[in-house]
Amino acid sequence: MHARRIAVSLALASFAGYGQALLDDATIEKLVKAGVGDQAVVALVNQQPGKYGLSSDDILALKKAGVSDTVLAAMTTRNEAANGSATSAGTVPTATNQPTTPTLLVVQDGTPIRLRLTNGLTFTTVKPGDRADFEILDDLRIDGILVMARGARATATMTMAEPKTRTGRGGKFGVNLDCVPLINGDNAAIRAAKDGQRRGQTDGAPAAAGDVVRPSAPFLLFTFGREEAFPEGTVITAYIDGEIKLDPARFLIDIAFTSKPQGAMVSMYGTSIGRTPFITKLAAGTYKAVFSADGYPDLNQSVSVGPGQSSTVHAVLDLKP
Repeated sequence: MHARRIAVSLALASFAGYGQALLDDATIEKLVKAGVGDQAVVALVNQQPGKYGLSSDDILALKKAGVSDTVLAAMTTRNEAANGSATSAGTVPTATNQPTTPTLLVVQDGTPIRLRLTNGLTFTTVKPGDRADFEILDDLRIDGILVMARGARATATMTMAEPKTRTGRGGKFGVNLDCVPLINGDNAAIRAAKDGQRRGQTDGAPAAAGDVVRPSAPFLLFTFGREEAFPEGTVITAYIDGEIKLDPARFLIDIAFTSKPQGAMVSMYGTSIGRTPFITKLAAGTYKAVFSADGYPDLNQSVSVGPGQSSTVHAVLDLKP
């Protein structure tokens, strides 16, 4: 699964940069076979220069490769725009009232988000108004693009700290945690229960810790039995509260490629993405780049792209002996 995510991110990002060759049928096939979703492919078709062969045979070959009608329509529209809206023989015309496919990343309502408590909570050490810190445990990628990063922190506020009673009623912690951060600086609203009802779940918490309960207010309420503590490292699962639509461009990161000497061709996994110096956009992740230039041996270099971190990748090629 990790390798497939990298392949999807790479396939999407490889054709989203500046200075590379025109998009064509072959590149679209590569994107689709790598698992890139229709919305992301259509976004690239709309944003990047391209020239597509869309004769009857071409369309049959694209359909056989798994290219959807939505993507084919976008390719046709792009060809028409490049040719002054003149439809060439053998291409499929696009209806004038055809709705534009939204170029959005969609985070579905109820998407699970695992959170780990990074500081222990006990009734003897916390009070309303204190902070509780959580760490996001998993990357969240939509169509291969990272939108929420593993390791990001979410800070909650304690709203309740009631110890258990002598009659045996368990203690309660109220934690106001209603959103988690996205890598573009925005926040995503969360809730404690997948179905929006009052009960959620815990993962990895001691059996005595009980359940996570969602009251009518949008905070997480942790209910305890015999134990008087909510230990560091306890994992809970929250859920995205409502469908979220995101602009893909805000989650792709500008990466500059330079080399000595200049003019080296940069390839990733067999696909050329540009000739130095150039700037491209990549989703956060780790990639393998190959720099090639006449008279020099190929140079393999790892490229690490952090969330929201624009950077430069520089390669120094050595002359062949």
